[in-house]
Amino acid sequence: MSSSWIRRVALCIGLAVVASSTQLPARAEKSIEISLKDRYLKLLDSGVVVARYPVAIGAPESPTPAGSYEITRMEDAPVYHKKGKVIAPGPKNPVGVRYMAYFQLGSGEYAIHGTAWPNWVNLRAAVSLGCIRMLNKDVITLFNQVDVGTPVVVTSK
Repeated sequence: MSSSWIRRVALCIGLAVVASSTQLPARAEKSIEISLKDRYLKLLDSGVVVARYPVAIGAPESPTPAGSYEITRMEDAPVYHKKGKVIAPGPKNPVGVRYMAYFQLGSGEYAIHGTAWPNWVNLRAAVSLGCIRMLNKDVITLFNQVDVGTPVVVTSK
């Protein structure tokens, strides 16, 4: 064997060792599951349920669609706009204090968000225009643990 060939092999092995030692550890995979039947949202970390929150869902005339989605946009101080009405961020805002969009349908958008009416969530009612409503304290906790791209699975069971 030539000395140049041995040097090349040693260099390749050395690069492989350096590359493997500089890899970042695997990041835990967060995901959200929402049961329309049970009206609970679960936060999962690498497939393990780490939190469970009560939710209000879409009313029968404006149901929450089941399916697989992902968070597309997050707002930490949402402004509410509807039919010329504008409500500033805060606890009296109809979408509460955090907003996480996950599905666009025409000009409408489905989101996980807080609410100005916590009783609806406490009752786990079917009253929204299709969005998932959470208690403001719960939606803040969830918001701080997920990112754009987090999978959202909505099931009818």
